[in-house]
Amino acid sequence: GLALAWGLLGGEEDVGRRAPPERSARLVEVVPAVPRSHTVSVTAWGEVLPARRLDLRPRVSGRVMALGDGFEPGTVVSAGTPLLRLDPQDYRLALERARSALTRAKADLALEQGRQAVARREFELLGEDVEDAERGLILRQPQLQTAQAAVTSAEADLSDARLDLERTTIEAPFDALVLARDVSPGTEVSASSTLAELVGVDTWWVELQVPAGALRWIRFPDEGGAGSPVTLSYQGVWPEGTTRAGRVLRLRGDLADQGRLARVLVAVEDPLARGDEAAGRPRLLLGAFMQAEIAGRSLDGAVAMEPQWLHAGDTVWIMNDAGELEIRPVEVAYRDTRRVLVTGGIGRGERIVTSQLSAPVAGMPLRAAPADGGDRASGD
Repeated sequence: GLALAWGLLGGEEDVGRRAPPERSARLVEVVPAVPRSHTVSVTAWGEVLPARRLDLRPRVSGRVMALGDGFEPGTVVSAGTPLLRLDPQDYRLALERARSALTRAKADLALEQGRQAVARREFELLGEDVEDAERGLILRQPQLQTAQAAVTSAEADLSDARLDLERTTIEAPFDALVLARDVSPGTEVSASSTLAELVGVDTWWVELQVPAGALRWIRFPDEGGAGSPVTLSYQGVWPEGTTRAGRVLRLRGDLADQGRLARVLVAVEDPLARGDEAAGRPRLLLGAFMQAEIAGRSLDGAVAMEPQWLHAGDTVWIMNDAGELEIRPVEVAYRDTRRVLVTGGIGRGERIVTSQLSAPVAGMPLRAAPADGGDRASGD
């Protein structure tokens, strides 16, 4: 009985001294951190707007006699192209009246110059000494000045009449796309009538709405040098991979969406792809809502990661040299929906855990899955 009791006591002592079972290491995927220089790319969306827009109005009134060839909505007209012609008959008559008035004024001036010559000879024969004011009256200076002024006024009236006649032919003031035409032959128009809506075709704008916090990554021309290059795409309309190039023009200076989004204007040259440089590129459409990728400033010494590798409180899971999990806070310099750029808290070559852990605890053992040649934490 004693031997059995002693044996039982000894057995209990052996059990108490037994080492606890080892914790099994979790298999995780890791990528090494590679700090390098990255160009911050800001994604934004915005509407296509005309940089130059005009409601075309006549300088004179009258009836529309004829429309120019191609003066239709959707057509592009060159600067100086005749768009329409008003009835010129009234303005031709006005021009003839102005010419006649100038002829009369010149004749009256000639007659007055003759009268002045006679008055001067008569005054010299008298040889009288008079005041300067009286001398001017005797020599008919006021009458001569009146006649000269009448000639000047008649010449101006003639110039006005010529201009009015020229203005009955209305031309495109610049290379333009006709958005709307509001008149037809027979329409009576005045100086307040809108004939057409034109927009310039040299440059259009895309007004992007950009998070205010992302403005510091965008280069603006007023800072010296060119603005940030922009790549535009029209999802669902243009073929996949088809883009147009633009460049940041300026910051509008006001905010949209209750003060959270800034308005940035992007200039796109030759938006209708009429020139050789844009040959084969798609045309922009006014009012289209486009996606833009703004190539911003460079960020040196940053580790780029996928957003899901960043956890609560801007922390990253690191597998240290002992094969244990570290939950490490990091400094995030930039983030968007596709990547996060980290500039502090991670050293070159440290292993970033990319697998999702259900209950991560600092110090838990890990083992790295064999590398399969996948992406590195570098930023692309």
